[in-house]
Parts: sequence; C-alpha cells; structure tokens
Amino acid sequence: MPIPSWQYHEPDHPGADFDAIAEDYDRNMRKVRDVQGEIEEILDFLDLEPDQTVLELGTGTGEFALAASSRCSRVYAVDLSQGMLRYAQKKAASRDIRNVDFLKGGFLTYEHHGDPVDAAVTQIALHHLPDFWKQVALIRIAGLLKEGGRFCLRDVVYSFDMAEHEDYFKKFFAQASIRGGDEFARIMSDHVKNEYSTMDWIMQGMIERAGFDIIDARHKHGFFGLYFCSKR
Repeated sequence: MPIPSWQYHEPDHPGADFDAIAEDYDRNMRKVRDVQGEIEEILDFLDLEPDQTVLELGTGTGEFALAASSRCSRVYAVDLSQGMLRYAQKKAASRDIRNVDFLKGGFLTYEHHGDPVDAAVTQIALHHLPDFWKQVALIRIAGLLKEGGRFCLRDVVYSFDMAEHEDYFKKFFAQASIRGGDEFARIMSDHVKNEYSTMDWIMQGMIERAGFDIIDARHKHGFFGLYFCSKR
C-alpha cells in the first residue's frame, strides 16, 4: 500500500544511524541496562503458551525476540534498520533459532500477514515518533492483537516533576556519566534535546485511548516507563 505524502516518515527520526552501529549498540546497552532482567520481566507478564505468537516492533539487535522464541510458536521481529535486522539474524543463526521472522518495517508501515498475534512488545523505540504519531502507532498495534491480547511498552517516558526539570536533568546526566561514562551521558543528553519522549500522564492517556487497559505501570529514575497492558 502506498504511503501517503502527509504521513510521518519514520526513517527521518533524529536517532542514530543504527545500520552502522548494531554490534556496538548491543554491547553498550549491556553496560548500562540489565537486558536479561528486562526480558524476563516482560516474558513473565506475557505468560506465553507454546502455540502463541508475538510481535516485536523495533526489535533492534533481536535479544528479546530470540528469548521469546523459546516460549512460543513464532515471533515477528520488525525493525526499520536493515543493519539491525542483519545483526539479529546472525545471532539467531548462531543459536540455531528458526521460528523468528525478521521483517523490515516501522510502527506506521508494518503490514501483518496472517492471524492477529497473541502478544506485542516494543522497547525503547516509540519515542522516535511525535505524540500524534505515537497515538496512531498504538492504535495500529491494538489492531494487530487478538481480543484480550497482551501488550508491553517500555520507553523513555518522563515521570519527574516538570517544574524542576533543569535540576532533574543536571543530576540525571551526572549519574549517567558515573554509570556509563561521558559518552553515555552525551547520548542521553542528545536524546533529551532531539527525540520525542513524552510525559507519563500523556502516555497513559494514549495507551488507554488506543483500546488498552493498563494492568501495571512502573517508572525508573523518572526517565523510563514500563506499561503492562491488555487489549479490551
């Protein structure tokens, strides 16, 4: 289906050139995030059955998709970056994982062929869209899920007191430098300046308006949000 000329062009998001940095991204994220702990947190919530299917939008280096593949029949791992998909496919082949389909697409362009999925996940990716297009993306995700299907969203979502944002960011970037080094702090600073992260109360409203019930919402450092949801 042709993309309308007025639709947001996802490859224009202000993030990094992920085609070029897939392996470095994988390695660096492990330094500053508990990747395996985050995966288990989501898989525990999804509580997948062996015959179920999962869609991950913004699969990146594929670590969640590969882990989920042992819990279900098929995983659809979608990303805009061909470089990320190639790297994730190499990891799948090295682990002899054969039930993950790596597909090029975005929140606004992915077309699912087949039955609705049982679960959907997106992590640290939705902030590439401005809020209007986030809402469109969430509605599209709901449309890809079975009734009662589970959805997990993890993203950069601000839950701190906005009236104190200057002091908050000074402290946050200082801690980021301690935890991940000056380069990590610079990346976080660039994110705040250039990306489209939103506030918790807006994110909650968008999720609910898309047709989801929020079962649980968790916030970390006032900077990250995690939402466990089910489709009405």
